[in-house]
Amino acid sequence: MDDKKVVFIICVNNELYFKECVYYINRLVLPDGYSTDIIAIREADSMCAAYNVGMHSSDAKYKIYLHQDVMIRESHFLENIIALFSQKDVGIIGMIGGNQMPKTGVTYRAWDVGMVDCRDPEMAYYLAGSKDGVKADTFVEAVDGLLIATQYDIPWREDLFTHFDFYDVSQSFEMRKAGYKILVPYQKNPWVIHDSSFAKLTYYDEARKICLREYPEYLYADGGFDFTYDKEWNELSDLLADQIKSLIETHAWDSVGEIIESYRKAGRKSSILETFGVWYDIYRKEKVASVKNDFFSECIDYQGMYEKYMTVRFFLRRMELGLEEEAYRELTYAISTEAISCEAVIEMVIRSVVDRKTVLIQLMAVYEKAGLDTSYEKCKKLYQLVESKPIAVTFCKRE
Repeated sequence: MDDKKVVFIICVNNELYFKECVYYINRLVLPDGYSTDIIAIREADSMCAAYNVGMHSSDAKYKIYLHQDVMIRESHFLENIIALFSQKDVGIIGMIGGNQMPKTGVTYRAWDVGMVDCRDPEMAYYLAGSKDGVKADTFVEAVDGLLIATQYDIPWREDLFTHFDFYDVSQSFEMRKAGYKILVPYQKNPWVIHDSSFAKLTYYDEARKICLREYPEYLYADGGFDFTYDKEWNELSDLLADQIKSLIETHAWDSVGEIIESYRKAGRKSSILETFGVWYDIYRKEKVASVKNDFFSECIDYQGMYEKYMTVRFFLRRMELGLEEEAYRELTYAISTEAISCEAVIEMVIRSVVDRKTVLIQLMAVYEKAGLDTSYEKCKKLYQLVESKPIAVTFCKRE
């Protein structure tokens, strides 16, 4: 075992996300004498199976298992993790987790410790464990699987969990069985970004019941949430998404708008439909403004639209986090030449940026330098609206 090595193990089915995830890994400050490696597991049957492959493929003492849509924003993350693992009884470090695991097995509703920078399809915010949480590193009973760091190799229970649910809770319990503790570090600001989505939970109940049978001693608290699965809605949302994909490829935006309007009135949530809603809002606002170049005009198919949209989101995030200008120069050039409209940029700032003030200040500078006074004023107007507002924080546990 190489105790001066850190490996990142990532289950991958989206190369665009994986590339951005790796971009942030490569920016981390590496402690003197340490090395890193990245293992991508593709075409996995389950998260446990993928992580077992990664675990057995590396001799690194420190293994960081993370989702492809997680970007580590804290540049000193590795130094922090290694320092925390100086506590020899700590087996797992996670970003958010909790105690009092419920008898119902719906563990994700029990998170009450930690913090994550969440980027949902239609909004961005900080997710914190609780409003009055302890400002100190905290031992918990289980952590969320968006990022799990370990210093000991405990097999992932691929014999039990054959899909992509409960691998994190199971591993937390297995680590505790082995005599180790689970830690969530105090984070004044979140260490990681999660491009989260609304889980379909297709196999969640199956895994929940397995977890209840396998770990009854760890699921003990009263008052937990019951699990409900709406199969009908999941099937309908998939059908609507397929319809919209066909419509947007032919730029039939008016028909897209009719579906999105009905969806929004229904009050349900679907990640892909929320994304399409943002796309439609961009189209609608660009149409009203009669922009020179509408956002999707040069995209020949859905995949091209998706890649352009996500790339701009990623560039805005780099701008927000204060990375060097070279990290998002492609975006500032497109903005200054109006290859991307101000309407599209503002809509994406509203929907996908947490620290809007920081981004708007930089956008105003780009527009001012380019002599685009009208766009400058639009950004200035939005800045004045958000200037006095704090960064949005949502709490898992409401006091």
